[in-house]
Amino acid sequence: MLRCLIVDDEAYARGELICLLKDFEKIEIVGEASHGYEAIEKNRELKPDLIFLDIRMPQIGGIEVADIIINEEKVPLIVFVTAYEEYAIKAFEVNAVDYLLKPISKSRLNQTIKRVMKMYPEKDDEGYIQGIKKLLIHFKANKKEEATKLYINEKGRLIILEPFEIIYATIEDGNISVITIRGKFKSRITLNQLEEQLNSNIFFRSHKSYLINLDYIEGIIPWHNSTYAVELKNVEEKVPISRNKLKEFKTIMNM
Repeated sequence: MLRCLIVDDEAYARGELICLLKDFEKIEIVGEASHGYEAIEKNRELKPDLIFLDIRMPQIGGIEVADIIINEEKVPLIVFVTAYEEYAIKAFEVNAVDYLLKPISKSRLNQTIKRVMKMYPEKDDEGYIQGIKKLLIHFKANKKEEATKLYINEKGRLIILEPFEIIYATIEDGNISVITIRGKFKSRITLNQLEEQLNSNIFFRSHKSYLINLDYIEGIIPWHNSTYAVELKNVEEKVPISRNKLKEFKTIMNM
């Protein structure tokens, strides 16, 4: 019996995976984590044999979590989970790890479980740890440098924002409004400049007037002229996807 921890910032994604895993008799789900820091704590507390780890999460992503976990006293098997095919690259072919693309199919999960069960007795081998380390080095080497902080001068005071706090940015009355989990702030920089400062793997220019944080998308709905709009966590406004951005958006969202 393999004791399993599920890590994903989306509750429905955790629920779907848990539902699929219930059909596998040799998998026991011992816990869930909704963000990276909780995953690190749960790993130390529960000492699972296997972790299904979402790559893209606010604050600290799955790659950074894995980098910490592999240096713990007990190292679990790690299966990365992602909705973004950019991560499904040859680096995942290293025998030390597997990955799942969302939405997860039963047949693909079955392949992963078979691989995990075969690998488990040898997971403490140095080869497994080295394989994970090589994978993480690959990710870090190919990851675009991103802004660690965003500085906004508003009404004579300097507002310091972390990128993960930004839900979206838009143009209002000729100025940039940055909508965050801490409220709305005005900025004098252009939307193009803001886009350049932020990580393109997380922020997407959905429209000439909108820059959205993909991590905050909780729904996609039909919109005008056969396109879509997105519903974002903690905000009422629906953000449009322009027609010329639709193909790129569908690719990113694996639609």
